Amino acid sequence: MLKVGTGWSDDPDSLTTTQEALGMAVEMLDGHPPRAALVYAAVDLDLEVVSQAMLERFPDLLIAGCTTDGEIAGGEGFLEDSLVITLFASDNIEFTVGMGQGAVANPQDATLTAVNQARAGTETAPSLAISLLEGLGTNIHHLVDGLRTALGADVPIVGGAAGDQLRFEGTRQICNDVVTSDAVVVLMLHGPLVVSSGVSTGYTPLGQPHVVTRAEGQVVYEIGDRPAAELYADYLQQPSIFYPLAVRDESRRSLVLSSPLNFDAETGALHLVNPVAQDSEVQLATASRQEIIDAARNAVGQAAAGFGDCNVDVALLFSCAGRRATLGTRTGEEYVGIKDIIGADVPTAGFYCYGEIGPDIMNGPSLTHTNAFIAVLIGSPES
Repeated sequence: MLKVGTGWSDDPDSLTTTQEALGMAVEMLDGHPPRAALVYAAVDLDLEVVSQAMLERFPDLLIAGCTTDGEIAGGEGFLEDSLVITLFASDNIEFTVGMGQGAVANPQDATLTAVNQARAGTETAPSLAISLLEGLGTNIHHLVDGLRTALGADVPIVGGAAGDQLRFEGTRQICNDVVTSDAVVVLMLHGPLVVSSGVSTGYTPLGQPHVVTRAEGQVVYEIGDRPAAELYADYLQQPSIFYPLAVRDESRRSLVLSSPLNFDAETGALHLVNPVAQDSEVQLATASRQEIIDAARNAVGQAAAGFGDCNVDVALLFSCAGRRATLGTRTGEEYVGIKDIIGADVPTAGFYCYGEIGPDIMNGPSLTHTNAFIAVLIGSPES
């Protein structure tokens, strides 16, 4: 049995919003005691207050959470400046959490520490790992590589990188009563589970591939031996942060996208959310707002098609902050377009990320994504 409850509140007071969101989630559990929680929080909330209020009510509750670029809650859809709490209860599934710090400097050590802490809580192999990562200054590819190495190829990993409402000043992660930055947090579920996921971006590449001829980390200086910004000028007349770079990778079904943060007016260098390696082949990628919205429905449809006849106990959604920025006032349409697939009664929670994690094919390896919408459906065979 897996029972899940979600709750939300947009009260500006951290204690009040926690009490309201927690109370709503508890009510959905129908008397089953919660054992673990996911917390998605607006960056201005005091996570220490959130954690303390949750643990005062449920001292043994395991908590994993982070700040976001926006939240998603079933029944409400897109939210801003809010708190979304998801509670898990079960009599045959174990829950464990772990945190590793120093994610920017030592991604392998941070991911291994988080996984080892979580695994120390049980001898049962994990069926699913939900990971919430530092979203600034890190190479999310290295962090996911570290998680795959620590967990093994058979454990699906889903989740996202923490956000701060596009301020790019600092994100935070939470593990039980510890609130910090520069960390990797994992919530693991151990036991009989059915898990299915889908991913889609809605973006398509423009024109011919071009070679990155000079790059360092998250800065691309030259494409085709010219300042990187000139590629944008060729296609768009001027640089635009709403057109990510699509990096060619024939080993993947999904596009590898990296969104621009800004352009250097003097040098033409392109500063990206995620690194693009020198010698990579890239293209500009484009999508209309409607194509971005349709991609969310496509991702949920993929997950539903692979789920089988089991009841869905919870839907977890991870959407990119770049998608939210592009959609603007239409952001809420992502959820409107998918709720008839998920079902109005299925507990649903998600957040807008600085990078998303999930497989792009059924039973495939977990990969990093940007500008993507990832839907994860979870159920218990006994449901």
